[in-house]
Amino acid sequence: MSIRCINVTIVKTGLVISGVILTLSVALAQITVSGTVTDAATGVGIAGVTVSLPNASKGTSTDSAGHYRIQLEATATHIRFNALGYKPMIRQLVSGISQTIDVELDEDAQTLDEVVVSGKGRYRNRDNPAVELIRQVIAHKRVNRPSRFDYVSFDAYEKIMMAVSDVPKSITNNALTRGYRFALENVDTTLVPGRSLLPIYLEESLSQRYERLHPKAGKTIVTAHKKTELDQRYVNNQNIETYFKFIHTDVDIYENNILILNKPFLGPTADAAPLFYKFFITDTISNAEGQFVELTFIPRNEEDRLFSGKLQVTLDGNYGIRRADIWIDHRANLNWVNQIDISLRFSRHRSGIYLLAYSDVQINFGLFEGKRGAFGQRTLAFENYDTETAIPSGTFSGQQWVKADDAELKTESHWQDKRPVQLTEVEAKTYVNIDSLHRNRAFRRTLKLGYLLSQSFLYAGPVEFGPVEYSYTHNDLEGSRIRLSGRTTRQFSEQLYGEAYTAYGFRDNRIKVFGSLAHTLNGHRVGEYPAHYLQATYHQDAREPGQLLGFRNGDSFTRSFRSGEQYNWLYHHAFRLNHVIEFGNHVMLQTFLAMQRQAPAARLHFVTAGPSADTLGALRTSELGLDLRWAPNEEFYQRNLERTPIINEYPVFNLRYNMGLSGILGGEYNYHALRLNVFKRVFLSQLGLADVNVGTGYIFGTVPYPLLDIPNASQTYVLTPDAFSLMNNLEFVSDQYIKLNIEYRLHGFILNKIPLLKKLKIRELAGFKLLYGNVRPENQPQHNPDVFLLPTDEQGRATTFALTRKPYMEASVGLENILNVLRVEYVRRLSYLDHPDIDKGGIRFSVKVDF
Repeated sequence: MSIRCINVTIVKTGLVISGVILTLSVALAQITVSGTVTDAATGVGIAGVTVSLPNASKGTSTDSAGHYRIQLEATATHIRFNALGYKPMIRQLVSGISQTIDVELDEDAQTLDEVVVSGKGRYRNRDNPAVELIRQVIAHKRVNRPSRFDYVSFDAYEKIMMAVSDVPKSITNNALTRGYRFALENVDTTLVPGRSLLPIYLEESLSQRYERLHPKAGKTIVTAHKKTELDQRYVNNQNIETYFKFIHTDVDIYENNILILNKPFLGPTADAAPLFYKFFITDTISNAEGQFVELTFIPRNEEDRLFSGKLQVTLDGNYGIRRADIWIDHRANLNWVNQIDISLRFSRHRSGIYLLAYSDVQINFGLFEGKRGAFGQRTLAFENYDTETAIPSGTFSGQQWVKADDAELKTESHWQDKRPVQLTEVEAKTYVNIDSLHRNRAFRRTLKLGYLLSQSFLYAGPVEFGPVEYSYTHNDLEGSRIRLSGRTTRQFSEQLYGEAYTAYGFRDNRIKVFGSLAHTLNGHRVGEYPAHYLQATYHQDAREPGQLLGFRNGDSFTRSFRSGEQYNWLYHHAFRLNHVIEFGNHVMLQTFLAMQRQAPAARLHFVTAGPSADTLGALRTSELGLDLRWAPNEEFYQRNLERTPIINEYPVFNLRYNMGLSGILGGEYNYHALRLNVFKRVFLSQLGLADVNVGTGYIFGTVPYPLLDIPNASQTYVLTPDAFSLMNNLEFVSDQYIKLNIEYRLHGFILNKIPLLKKLKIRELAGFKLLYGNVRPENQPQHNPDVFLLPTDEQGRATTFALTRKPYMEASVGLENILNVLRVEYVRRLSYLDHPDIDKGGIRFSVKVDF
């Protein structure tokens, strides 16, 4: 090819490329369109007008003054203006140039006039302006939340008040209450119309709160705090404070699910809200702040966990909420609750969005929808929002919630000056009255009786005796068993805690004893979070294989009722030394040294698998171990060393390691055991919730079957958490396993749809349990003569089995909340149906007071 041809080719190629570039430049060129949108009648700028291409879903919105600015392709020919309550308008564009277009919109009165709030007639989401508006609120949730800012700090005031409503005259005029009648006469008749409220608990706090977006963190520093406190001998004031905060959680109107009494209620701004609520436009508001639309909403099904109420939505392009008044009435599937009223007020921040300034939650509790019952109120006030100042990272170190050293010492003048919401006269008297009751002998007698009935312990100064329901039980080994037990109180010591019992079985004629002593190592009350203490425990008692040792294990009266006989028992003689320490965010590390002697009882025997078939009287072990537990953001009720967790959405992790020591402190076996357990509650909004428990474990070494993993089985008719209901005691052993336990509670999602039946507020539930594992050959008696033969019955049939790779499974269905307290389940065994003396199915029940 000649040079000339090459030059011609280059020129042609350049022309083609230039043409393509020119074509793309024209196609990709953009123009800017700006202007102002005003009301045709008033001439006032309209906020929140959607400006876009015709038939396009995306565009821009006008600001609070009605101004807009948008970039469009140069080829655009028309632009559309659309606003709630106004007739839409389409204007023609001058092709290819930037321009200014001002428009006036006429009010669409017909749109508002056709809204019917009563719900009569056919309701539909399609072409419903109220639904379109709530969808805008949903789409803009991220914009209107404090989490849009990198840093947020503000001052907070909190007040919690609990009261008894409509106290009967038979109590106020009773001879038993004559000594403290002055306190019973301090009632409020104005807060809730038609109800007389007697405050019994009041708590206030002033705090500074800090929040950070990346990485997410929060900190609350309480600068002032005061509350009413009853006699600590009979009342755990810390648990009362925790409980009232549990039932009065924060309400975030932008959350998909709002927890009320620890039950999720689908919020009106949830992503799925238009499927479960009916929305109506009921008013428009115009004032100095701007323009707002009032949205009224009601549940499609009144028995579901849903709200009713009104929202004021801003028309400034942010579609935020300026005010919310929402409520739950007695028809919702809640126990002991007549009405819940929630009022939220938002103030305009300098950024233009509305941030929460005031929150008031009122809960009317009552039996059978009557007036008498209880009343709870939580008031919050927020001010001095700062979203511009970066918060030092050191602020978020340590605990998420701390109290200043002088928080409890603030004077009344300080409170009068700092309270944004002043106390009523009745509330102010509550502090004085509760203080006076501390010195009232008649009131102390009432508390002592109430403590016995609620806690099952009889207070006797430095010690208290109980639990009462553990005083008598019956089982196949001991026959009738009586027990005398007790524990120390704070009057004895706040840094030393002990508990002990002695028991006697009339059939085996043996005395059993238990004793435990714990001493704090950090100067706090023993067991108080963050705990750090040393504990020594001695235990000599009879237990079923697989059952844990402890002060409350095995002796409850309810265990007297069983679905079958139990002939496998062990006598334990154990000593254990524990060291417990807790770190930030509820990380607990427990290390221990334990020595134990296990002797077979009843029909259980320890027989070696070798030709000599030696029968052993007992086996001895000594162990070192650690237990690492992490429960992020955990809350709980506590008395002494006992803790009852308040289950929330956060998982709980448990990692345990045990090491057997042969030849040390009498130990006869070397082994290592590693176990991991994870628990998680999954909130499923309108579909209820699911509790999921997953565990796995592995035992390294050669050990006899009493040292293998023995599943927790319960043959009683009472439902036992984390136990297999249809598995016989000592039916399975394994040295490696995986277990799964799922409990699904629908909270009435199905039954709420059935006429008449939904009035009973009965709730559905289902469950599934699985255990999958194996036993290595060195731990099976047919392969190793040094381990023990597995137990058999009197006919020589095997009653204990090495868990094979075939899983053990149980499934259950049931109803809860029968008469508000009773739960009944039918449990069905799905595998290993050929084992002797098993129950393939059965009814189990439990009693629980819950909302």
